[in-house]
Amino acid sequence: MKFFITGSDTDVGKSFVTASLLRAFLEQGAKAVALKPVQTGYAENSRIPDENSRIPSQSLEPDFKEYIKAGQNANFKATCYTFAYPASPHFSAELEGKKIKARGILDFIEQNLAQITLIEGAGGILVPLNENQSFLDIAKELNAPVILVCKNCLGAINHALLNLEILRQNSIKLAALILNFHDENDAICLSNQQFLQKKLSCPIITLKNYKNNENYSNSAKDFRAFISKFLDKK
Repeated sequence: MKFFITGSDTDVGKSFVTASLLRAFLEQGAKAVALKPVQTGYAENSRIPDENSRIPSQSLEPDFKEYIKAGQNANFKATCYTFAYPASPHFSAELEGKKIKARGILDFIEQNLAQITLIEGAGGILVPLNENQSFLDIAKELNAPVILVCKNCLGAINHALLNLEILRQNSIKLAALILNFHDENDAICLSNQQFLQKKLSCPIITLKNYKNNENYSNSAKDFRAFISKFLDKK
C-alpha cells in the first residue's frame, strides 16, 4: 500500500504528518517506510553557486531525520535528490546545474517499497520538478491515494478545495484530509472542519499543535482509526 503526502502550501506540516503516520503504522506492527524523494535545504550535499547566494552555511536538518525519530532505520536511504538551496526543487536543482527526472524518482520509490510506503512530496502537488514535470506527474504514475495536509486557518477551505479539484480532474483518490494546527477553541478552525466535512466523503483528521512530541507517539494516536482499515487488508 502506497500513500502520497502533499500539502496545500509550504510549511503546513507535511513532514510532521508523514512521521506521525509512520509511527502509527510501526506501532501496529506494519512494515512501513517513509520516503522523501526530493529534499531541498540540505547544504552538506551541494556546492554554493555564487558568493551572493543565500544558501545556508550550515546544514539544515533534512526531513528524513524526522522519520528516524519516528522509528525508521537510521541507515535507510529515504531521499534520491538533495539540494542545498531551500526552494522549489526545479530552482534548487538549476542552481547546482542539475536536473530532476520524474523517472528517477519513480524508480527510487519502486526500489524501496514496503508493506506500507509513505511518499512525501516537496511543497504542493503542482510544485515543478523541471520545466515539464511536477509532483502531480509522480502522484499519477504512482496510482496511490493522496493524503492532503492543510493548515487549519483562515483560507483553509479555499486551499483544500483547489487541491481537491486538481486531484479530481486527474482521477487521483483522496485518502484523507489533514487539518493541521487545529485549535478547538478557534471559531475559524471549527467552521473549516464543519464545512469540509459536509463537502467531502473522505476522513478528515484534525491535529493540534503538538509539543514535546519528539518520537511522534502522541500524534500517532490520532491516526490509529484511519490506518486500521488498511492494516485489516493485510
